[in-house]
Amino acid sequence: MLIDPTKVSPSSPHAPCPRLWVFNPGHEEALRIPPHLRYTPTSEVRQMRYDLAPLLNLLAEQGDYIYRPALTPSESAVLLDHEGHVTSVEHLRGESLEVKPWGLEPHILRELQEAPLLQGIDLRLPPITPTYLQMAHRHAAHGLLSRLVEQGGYPAELLPRWVEARATKAETQRALQRALDDRALRDLGSREEVLIKRPFSSSGRGVHPFPRLYTERHLEALTGSCQRLGMISIEPLWQVREDWALEYERTAEGRVVFVAFSLFETQATGRAYAGNLLLPQMALRERLTEHIGERALAELIQLHSEYLTEALEDSDYVGYIGIDLFLYEQGGVLKLHPCVEINLRTTMGVLAHLAYERYLAPRASGRFLIEYVPRTSVPVTEGDLLLTPWDEDALFRAVLRPS
Repeated sequence: MLIDPTKVSPSSPHAPCPRLWVFNPGHEEALRIPPHLRYTPTSEVRQMRYDLAPLLNLLAEQGDYIYRPALTPSESAVLLDHEGHVTSVEHLRGESLEVKPWGLEPHILRELQEAPLLQGIDLRLPPITPTYLQMAHRHAAHGLLSRLVEQGGYPAELLPRWVEARATKAETQRALQRALDDRALRDLGSREEVLIKRPFSSSGRGVHPFPRLYTERHLEALTGSCQRLGMISIEPLWQVREDWALEYERTAEGRVVFVAFSLFETQATGRAYAGNLLLPQMALRERLTEHIGERALAELIQLHSEYLTEALEDSDYVGYIGIDLFLYEQGGVLKLHPCVEINLRTTMGVLAHLAYERYLAPRASGRFLIEYVPRTSVPVTEGDLLLTPWDEDALFRAVLRPS
């Protein structure tokens, strides 16, 4: 059942000045590129930025704006108001906007500073500190998981094996071979494959299966990746039953507060995000505690919050933080992996939560979906609420589908 979103009050007070929300998926890959070099997003990322930018109206409040980049070089970027409608920028010349990117990285900040659309506007850019860069690296999840193993009683077998590039290709190859052939790793998870993860990636991207019975060609390719990226992690491929995330927010005062539970789905063709199951927060909490217990969940949230508070103590980062976890089956028993990765950014889980609160009645259910739709045009299912505008140039759309 849908409700009137105009009757829902904002959940947070206004920032000191209007905010400029910017959707820049793929920012993790951009972090790999040195700031002095140019980063060019892939065509898929550019399309997602254009098609899904209006979805940020879920975050925007009255007086805020949304940056929608141009889709092609012959077009111009536009500014959307807090409801997602194109608006003029002339009244903002000489005014200030607090820039709120989806994911913080230097290339998007430079793009905004150089954008003709935004000339004459005082852009208040968020700082990028060494602490932030350290926490944006996938290795940060290893630190949190180590804490959870030590203090939360989770099995050490969940810890990934990080292999750093050595001085020579041959040394790197030997290090990778030792890690892949480790007896402890061979006894965990899938008997056919392990998972290889790149250091700067998230949302299921940068995650690739690797055969346990690998060939020399497989090892050569993996060695090249490790040399190029500086390091990779090797993890068991667990039998995942449900993908979850716990969503947090770091306030301007440095506090890390719990925001929402997120139960999400991944694409059948890979591990990239597909959508969220929408249920009342209490129902999601009960579903998770049914498997791990109320006490274990409370301790997990506390350990997450304490670690994030300590790790970000010297950072100026303000915004959302998502921690991905999953339920997996081992020996016929359902277990929890308490930290797969840390997403130091806004997440689709947060948007799904906000969409639920804005559009669905209490105790209702549904799905929040990010769909890839070829230009042959696939109609919206009857009863769906389209959360982003649809036109002939679009390839991606966000949909709320009530149950």
